[in-house]
Amino acid sequence: MTRALSVMRDAAAAGLQNTKRSTSGLSGGDSVRLQKAVTNGLLNGCPLIADMMTIALAVSEQNAKMGRIVACPTAGSCGIVPAVFFALQKANGYSDEELVDALFTAGAIGVVIAKNASIAGASGGCQAECGSAAAMAAAAAVELMGGTPLQACHAVAFSLKSLMGLVCDPVGGLVEVPCVKRNAFCAVNAYVAATMALAGIESLIPADEVIKAMDEVGKLMPSALKETAKGGIAATPTAHILAKAIMK
Repeated sequence: MTRALSVMRDAAAAGLQNTKRSTSGLSGGDSVRLQKAVTNGLLNGCPLIADMMTIALAVSEQNAKMGRIVACPTAGSCGIVPAVFFALQKANGYSDEELVDALFTAGAIGVVIAKNASIAGASGGCQAECGSAAAMAAAAAVELMGGTPLQACHAVAFSLKSLMGLVCDPVGGLVEVPCVKRNAFCAVNAYVAATMALAGIESLIPADEVIKAMDEVGKLMPSALKETAKGGIAATPTAHILAKAIMK
């Protein structure tokens, strides 16, 4: 886990220094663009959220550029956990040892989801990838901020419920659009879920039942919405134009 944390940190740093576009040209440079805007006063009152968004974009862009990342739980959702971890570390001064402990919590939640539902977009839609990553990050954030195991489970439930039904619709079949930006949104989702749980708010539906419900939703999704690039954003006219240009 210490090595995984190190790779995550390196990916975030590399992403924030790389303005080049990916090979497809669909992504790249947005993390640097956002960081500059934040430096110039955008989101001035929300530095934690700004950091989460920036790091999530940076790591996801590294993945799109074939950089080294940690699949947590997948490459397409690799920016979410690092974003929450490193933003909270910067804000609250957590040690790397505390982050490593929290990574075990995140991993445990990922294992539970993988065994009882799915973490693959091809079988469960993006709810299974970015949704699972957000749930993992939410539970870990609760631990980092001093919450209880029960509160961590409530955070998992909040996160998954709010992302349930999210489809996997990558333009051209590449994990870039809308995937990269989705990582930023889901990182913030994880923080919101953790904050609600720490405030004492409880999910009326237990986390294990939410996970099973997510599994059922994934099974009900048509194949067009599960990583085949035949539905959702991937089926729009502009997406078709972009996909054809990539394949030339």
